[in-house]
Amino acid sequence: MYFLLLFYSRWLDYFLSRIVYQAKAIVMNASRDQDKVATILDLIIFRLIRIEEKQAEVMDELHHFLKARVKDAVQKLGKHLKSDDARNRFTTWTLDEVPKAESSWEVTKANITKALNSRLREIIEHWEEDNHVFSNARQSLMQHFQQRYNFVEGQLRNLQGAVTDDDIDVPESVPADVQGGFSITEKVVIGVSSPIWVPFGLVALVIGAPVLGILSIKKKIEDRSRVKKYERDKCSFMAEIAADYLHDVTNESVLKAFVKEQLKEAKLSLKQIEARIPELIEADKMLLVQLRDERRSKKEIQELYEPIMAKASVIRGHLAVFALKYIRAIDIGSEELEWKEDMSSRLGSGAFAVVYQGKMRRQGQEQTVALKVCSEVLDFKNASVIMAEVELLRLVVLAEFQRKLLSFFNFTACTS
Repeated sequence: MYFLLLFYSRWLDYFLSRIVYQAKAIVMNASRDQDKVATILDLIIFRLIRIEEKQAEVMDELHHFLKARVKDAVQKLGKHLKSDDARNRFTTWTLDEVPKAESSWEVTKANITKALNSRLREIIEHWEEDNHVFSNARQSLMQHFQQRYNFVEGQLRNLQGAVTDDDIDVPESVPADVQGGFSITEKVVIGVSSPIWVPFGLVALVIGAPVLGILSIKKKIEDRSRVKKYERDKCSFMAEIAADYLHDVTNESVLKAFVKEQLKEAKLSLKQIEARIPELIEADKMLLVQLRDERRSKKEIQELYEPIMAKASVIRGHLAVFALKYIRAIDIGSEELEWKEDMSSRLGSGAFAVVYQGKMRRQGQEQTVALKVCSEVLDFKNASVIMAEVELLRLVVLAEFQRKLLSFFNFTACTS
């Protein structure tokens, strides 16, 4: 429920931000020298087309990245399932573990199939708990996809800034480095408004079992049930059928389908990116063409679009209030924080807020934190600013963590 609320609030905020941006662009455009504006807009459209042309390369790279992660997971899982340890665990059955013989052989066969699937799932779950292959692959995919998406959207933000700046200036180029492609401020805008990023990586990973198909399993059991072999020696029967089942389930095509299922959320995100980037580019192109071809008077435009811009800004502010009170508040409960509003805990102050030192307890661990307490009552006027600051702090912390992690790996590589 929390993730759905977060997703829809971000989507609605993005929708409102587009309304504000487009209305502002049209109003500002009406006050400028139209000959100069037409020249600049043509240049921006050209840059937009160049970004659009590069998207095929970006998407190819993302698809290759996904395939590489799937292939790696398939190889690691296949190697484990073919190991002596996994084979012995899967093919060794005691009388307490085998399904009992029912009056109906159809029911017995169904129970045997269920037992095989259950044991295979347990083996894979234990392997995943020890190695985190699927969870690491999903995290890696989601981070890589988001970086690339943010980079492209950052390029578009640069151009949008050129449209609404008082001094129109088109970026000559965009740095190749993903982290340096746009400023922290632009990252905040992206983090707040981007409508596609649901934190799938935080959702618990549910491991299933590779599916061979009912007919394949049924045929193997039918071949061995004609002389009531199961009733005579259940453990031997299960060992034999399990060995055949494990042989078939380690087929690369079966494992590949299974791994893809475990990483389906990352693939869904990739599909969202494929659909989303062209939409963003097309929306900007349509606006730029409208600005270039606009023939209405300045007065007409101001009377029409300034009220729209003001109303959308107010609604966006109220949405930010709702998000802070009923969505963001879920992140950290008041019972998890310990702090005092006195001078001994005070770290600093500004025009609108005071920062205090406190403690946060979560999952049995305690850590020192800084709490920013706003001096003003939360309302639609300051809520959007607070939301932007929250996102900025998150990004700064994440960037510092990534920097330390990269330094650690570089150090490890040098000393190994």
